[in-house]
Amino acid sequence: MMRYILFICTMLIVTILILEADAQPPVPEIQRYDREPGFKHPVITESYTPKPFKPQQYVVYRTVDDIIIDGKIVESSWDNADWTERFGHIMFKGYRNPPLNTRAKMVWDDDNLYFAGVIEEPRVYAHITKNDTVVCHESDFEIFIDVDSDARNYVEIEFNAIGTIWDMIYAKELDKGALPKSWWWIPGSEPWDVEGMRLGVRVDGTLNYPYDVDEEWTFECSIPWSTLQQWSLNVEKLNKRGSSMRMNFSRVESVINDEWPIDTWESVSSVDWLWSPMLTYRAHGTECFGRVIMSDRTVIQYRDDELENSFPFIDPPRPPKKPKLGSMVKFNGGTYTIGPDDDDPSGASPKGEVTVNTFYMDCYEVTIGEYVRFLNAGPHDDFYWEDMADPDWCGIIKEENGKYKAVSGKDNYPVVLVAVEGAKAYAEWAGKRLPTEYEWEIAARGGTERLYPWGNEAPDVSKTNCDYHIGHALPVGSYPAGRTPEGLYDMAGNVNEIIDQDWEEYPWGIKRADEQKPCTLPLCRGGAWTAQHLKLKSTHRDVRKHFFKSPFTGFRCAKDAEL
Repeated sequence: MMRYILFICTMLIVTILILEADAQPPVPEIQRYDREPGFKHPVITESYTPKPFKPQQYVVYRTVDDIIIDGKIVESSWDNADWTERFGHIMFKGYRNPPLNTRAKMVWDDDNLYFAGVIEEPRVYAHITKNDTVVCHESDFEIFIDVDSDARNYVEIEFNAIGTIWDMIYAKELDKGALPKSWWWIPGSEPWDVEGMRLGVRVDGTLNYPYDVDEEWTFECSIPWSTLQQWSLNVEKLNKRGSSMRMNFSRVESVINDEWPIDTWESVSSVDWLWSPMLTYRAHGTECFGRVIMSDRTVIQYRDDELENSFPFIDPPRPPKKPKLGSMVKFNGGTYTIGPDDDDPSGASPKGEVTVNTFYMDCYEVTIGEYVRFLNAGPHDDFYWEDMADPDWCGIIKEENGKYKAVSGKDNYPVVLVAVEGAKAYAEWAGKRLPTEYEWEIAARGGTERLYPWGNEAPDVSKTNCDYHIGHALPVGSYPAGRTPEGLYDMAGNVNEIIDQDWEEYPWGIKRADEQKPCTLPLCRGGAWTAQHLKLKSTHRDVRKHFFKSPFTGFRCAKDAEL
């Protein structure tokens, strides 16, 4: 009888396990560039003005009770604080919206800035237990903080569902050759931790078990104001009303094989979902971080409408006169001063001298209309892709007959979402080439050492399209007050311009064998409609973010003088 009972119990257990295994949800198909099902760019039949875009924005209010950092998010302060918008795809509209919900919120008191988040997850996995290792090799949550919005001394904090932390600080943007602190496997990288940070994580489900459905994991995090203040390069107090920082939140969603027991932790796919979209597949473009603004009201007081409506769009300037597209300016050969890029603290971009041959530079950035003519003179189909049809970013439509046309009203906007190969192919078709870095800076500075294309006066909205004031690119030549004395338009702002070389140290700069390699990204110059003011300096060296095309990067052409 006892044997019979044991047999029945054993069979019941086996049956339950089989049913649980059959009931487990399928492994989700996650691709980085999945399109939203059924998405199509709108058909535009009338003259079109782009819809403005700016990063996400969040006003942080003061606490009304003590925050216990345990991951539960149950305090009254949290109950009354607003959630951020649900995280979306890292790029822009048209890409698959995340099927799982991710949100965050913030509050502050005299001592700390607090973060909390909820990560919906039917299968909570985490196995990395050693701090300061690459936590993003599995699903994690990431916080990016640039306290003074200058793309320098910005911080990245990553942690997984069991609270393993990888925190690091970058003296400059990663893709420009930064050697982050806390990358111990790279020679020269120093140990580093966020001083005084506390983290609490809680899992609502069963960790690392594939045969049931979990709910979510949550976290709470606090960082002392005294620590945040150390990352600022100016003396402005951060914990005061109206203080503004650039931040972003990222969720890396990784999928592993559902084998039990788990014998390999290698991710089979991963995707990045962010609070504020980056407009390109790169989380380190600080100019696309969201804006976080401090209010001195508590979470239970009425909204601070003035701060909630900070950073409004402004009206664009009056349309320019018809530009003389294709016109160029001659620059005589000789010896010129280059640099310094004061925003590169590594010593890789100091002041030096170069000698160049006589060259010509385009007066305007290459326009959509010009690029359409190039495409139609093909076969140049390899230099077009479907997102160019987006009328807010670009506006080039491929018709059923295989020909291309510009969205009405967009002909004189600068072409964007173009690959380096497409820019080079256009330049060759036009009998020109892309400029070298030295030629571009010489053209922007006119052989003098002026800081900006127009002179040494600081940028303002009369001279340049930058920092989301307008929210999109504008027709070339829209800012005559920002023109160089030699006659070049939009050398600062509007769109970042591709240079015909990758980022590397100046030949006369400091070369460090232990410096983190900057991902061999193509150089860009001039800043864009997204760029902070420091990126508009004629000496500022930027890169095209990641290897993907972006709606804030275009190009202009140069050519050799006839001998």
